[in-house]
Amino acid sequence: MAVSSNDDKPYGHCLLARDTPQNRALFPNGPFGNEPVAASICPSGDCPHYSYTEDIKGSHAIHETPIHILVASFRDRLCGRTLHNAFQHADNPHRLYIRVIQQTKPDSGLDDDIGCWDYYCEHYNQNCDIYKHQVRIVPVNAEESKGPTWARSKLSAMVEWDFTHPHDLDFVPVHLQDFCMQIDSHMDFSDHFDTELIDMFHLTKNDYAVLSTYVTDIAENNKDPKNVPNLCMVTFTSSIRNWGTKECTNLKTPKLTNAMWGAGLSFHRCHAEVNVPVDPYLDNVFDGEEGSRGIRFFTHGYDVYTPHRVLVTHDYHGHQSNPVVHTWGHTGGGPVKQESHWKWMDEIDFARSGVSVFGSQRVNLLLGIGPEDPQLLAETELIRNSRYGLGTKRTLEQAIEFTGINLREMKMETNKCGNLEWVPFEESHNYGIDELLSRSRAAESVQPYREAAGAVAAAEDVIEMNVTPQRIRFNASGSGLPVSTTTFDYSLMGGLVCAALALVVRVSTRKRHKNEKHKN
Repeated sequence: MAVSSNDDKPYGHCLLARDTPQNRALFPNGPFGNEPVAASICPSGDCPHYSYTEDIKGSHAIHETPIHILVASFRDRLCGRTLHNAFQHADNPHRLYIRVIQQTKPDSGLDDDIGCWDYYCEHYNQNCDIYKHQVRIVPVNAEESKGPTWARSKLSAMVEWDFTHPHDLDFVPVHLQDFCMQIDSHMDFSDHFDTELIDMFHLTKNDYAVLSTYVTDIAENNKDPKNVPNLCMVTFTSSIRNWGTKECTNLKTPKLTNAMWGAGLSFHRCHAEVNVPVDPYLDNVFDGEEGSRGIRFFTHGYDVYTPHRVLVTHDYHGHQSNPVVHTWGHTGGGPVKQESHWKWMDEIDFARSGVSVFGSQRVNLLLGIGPEDPQLLAETELIRNSRYGLGTKRTLEQAIEFTGINLREMKMETNKCGNLEWVPFEESHNYGIDELLSRSRAAESVQPYREAAGAVAAAEDVIEMNVTPQRIRFNASGSGLPVSTTTFDYSLMGGLVCAALALVVRVSTRKRHKNEKHKN
């Protein structure tokens, strides 16, 4: 194969496959080698929806938009260092809000079980109190763990709660245009990673972009390598699994992928986290999490992009060489001192009784992996139409075509590691949040979700955010359950008017009593 110069590939190039016997067995007719990246992903003039540019490069907001970092940690002594790295390398560390599901073993005496925040304060920052209000640690007994997907689902639930309950926050308000960033607990970050990730997001010119990949090793941190990992291939075990990571070189912008998503790094607007939450009923799932969420993102209108620069890195050696972090499922006994109940899990746990299929089987039913079971058709429809199911912007058939994956026969049908065209869809009001939050979690009855007046002001009363406030949705009753109403809630307004009148009467009465007491 002739070698081309970089002048022939002004937008970089991506590896399709190496010409090896293994790849010949998968794709007898190829393609092999590299493919130059195309200048555009827009077919016939249709391009991604792109309208929100308030925090684009050069604006003040690029330094202020909140970033909610979501960390699932399992007995990881490196978690405290990850906090340090994030605060240390951010342009504006005070816009980082970090939620940590901290799974540790009580009374083990090991550094791995000290806890993320305590380890950070003890080893990295004795003045850690300056960031205390920006970190929410959720301590969980490692004995109760049901795997990494189970842990990450709790982070999605926290984000949803803080978006829908500005009057009853668990941590800090979440706005749709904030950024949510899912990472592992043993990471490092390049200098200015926060503003550069936002700039990278805008380079996609897509409000529905999701930057995700298997991140580069920590040794490459701040070195800005020209090669970046590119997810585009899968294999099948108990379910679908990312496999055979390819690479792209000299990319000028993020590259649209075939919806393959990596759990170790996902950077997106928080409306993506609310619209496509991690399924809380994937107990003990490892394989199946990534492929299923990537395809769910696609059907909801979101597009996964390979980051064109290395801004986040992963400590593979430090993590994988520690045997303690591989004890999931058999940590031994010990008294349960950690939390076991959270208000943001109540509805999810209540709906669990309506779920009959969990784990990998649930993923396989959702995506139609393997032979169809006629006895589970009703359950399949229930899963697909649930809050953790498929979207309505693109079909599962379109996903199969776009990804090149034959889900029914459990094999890669077509190599989609090269250039792809964006798949158009009709955009919904407010990113489709109303539709998603009106769905049931399992089989429980729900009512349509709606936007309530005055929620933004309520959220701003709780915590000051130095960004342009977005419209927040919440249940006026404070219960968190969706309520059926028209666009304007007259019962809510009536209640507010009555409350205001009562306050005026009360103040007037107090003033009169005070004056009479003064006269006496």
